Amino acid sequence: MARDYPRRGAGSVTSRLHAQELSTGSPLSAEMARLRRIRLIGTTAAVAMAIGALGAGALPVLQNPIAGERLFGLWLRLQQSSMTVVMAGMVTVTLCWLLLAPYVLGRDRRGRISGRIDRATLDRVIASWALPLALAPPMFSRDVYSYLAQGAIGNELDDPYELGPVPALGTSHALTINVPDIWRDTPNQYGPLFLGVQKVIHGLTGDDVVAGTILHRVVAVIGILMLGWAVPRLAEYCGVSDVAALWLAVANPLVLFHLVSGIHSEALMMGLLAVGLVLALRAVNAPGSGWRTTSLFILGTVLVTGSALVKLPTVVALGFIGMALARRWGASWSATLRAASVMVAVSGVTTGAAMVVTSSGLGWITKLGAATSLRSWLSPPTALGVIVGGIGQYLGLGDHTEQILVMVQTAALVAAGAFTVRMLFAVQAGRINPVGGLGVSMAAIVLCFPVVQPWYVLWALVPLAAWASRVEFRLPVVAVSAVLACFTLPPGAGLPPFVTVQAWAATVAVVAVLLVALFRWPGLLRFR
Repeated sequence: MARDYPRRGAGSVTSRLHAQELSTGSPLSAEMARLRRIRLIGTTAAVAMAIGALGAGALPVLQNPIAGERLFGLWLRLQQSSMTVVMAGMVTVTLCWLLLAPYVLGRDRRGRISGRIDRATLDRVIASWALPLALAPPMFSRDVYSYLAQGAIGNELDDPYELGPVPALGTSHALTINVPDIWRDTPNQYGPLFLGVQKVIHGLTGDDVVAGTILHRVVAVIGILMLGWAVPRLAEYCGVSDVAALWLAVANPLVLFHLVSGIHSEALMMGLLAVGLVLALRAVNAPGSGWRTTSLFILGTVLVTGSALVKLPTVVALGFIGMALARRWGASWSATLRAASVMVAVSGVTTGAAMVVTSSGLGWITKLGAATSLRSWLSPPTALGVIVGGIGQYLGLGDHTEQILVMVQTAALVAAGAFTVRMLFAVQAGRINPVGGLGVSMAAIVLCFPVVQPWYVLWALVPLAAWASRVEFRLPVVAVSAVLACFTLPPGAGLPPFVTVQAWAATVAVVAVLLVALFRWPGLLRFR
């Protein structure tokens, strides 16, 4: 029988030991002083990003509260400087996150990852870096303005998935004006649960862009808090350091920049998924099968279903919970069918209830793939299809890029589906942990997905952070996270090449000067 989750009690003991060591001037005192400096530098960089966002953030075109202000509006007139401030802060926060690695990825005598700091210390670091971004204007994405328009459409039309913002609201509508050009004619792409969130926020704020943005950020922060609660418990279930998992899955710059600052729906999606996994797997591995265990399992399954009703890809998590349940019941074909029936019943009732409450109808099922029309170079199958199509044109074979893309993307999705099925039966046979099987499968789905945005990596990273502890996994994931965290520009939209080059050149210069100063005069940041 799998372990239950131990209660936290070591954090306060560790903190007292740290305090004693600091008072005696031991080597740990110097180490903790370095940790405080890393936290201070990261916090300062996050505050700089928040200030720079007043001019370089993903600000609304209409109802911009900064425009016309004498003091804060100055940043709008200094956009190049604002870009440099935000990007320098972005790189600095990422470097500080990397500098935390020795404190969270240390190893004990048995070679297992065992962090040198406790949960409470890491929680304070995350909070100090995330709070300035949570209070700043949005950055790195303008999707929140699409959310606001979709909420208005949901409250005004019988079919909230029929039309995009321009045909539904008109080009002069206050919410339509702020929607990015590529999404102005695109219908809602999210599931009934997120549609419900959009409709409630629009019902509370109307066409007030600032108030609606604030409420969407509150929802995103709630999702991240759910992640902060669930990831350490999933790590304990998998026998992995909770501090290391929290550092990789929640302190990650991708979370800070794209979920906290960017206000993406992945915050709610991944928060519901993580909490649902904790509850469902705790019920599956609990001794006995009383009403409390059954209720816990149903609640966990409902939350995971809710995650898929924000964005569909996490629906595969239901399969891994079902296979874990089937293994508990004997791992036979009859047990698998029984478990599948239970999962279909619970998730079906949950989906039906969400559709009735939000009046979504069935339109969301056909519109969830609208974003796949974009050509994303971060998607390996899409990049391959475009390259092959370009080679064909160069050789004079005609432009068959669209047909090639359909074939390559379809083949990639089939391969990801086949791999996921293999992982499902590996969980049933007990060869892999359900959290690990989900993480590996989500990684395959992200790699094979027709459209990949930097924050999509979190679909796989969250469960994998709680399961995989091998250096062969962590080093590439840390490197990819650091690179993708600095991939998107603060305004969240394409800028002229010369502006981008100038901003990056200035950023590199500023960060280089800071690093030289810190290494040449380390006493500048010594403090008690």
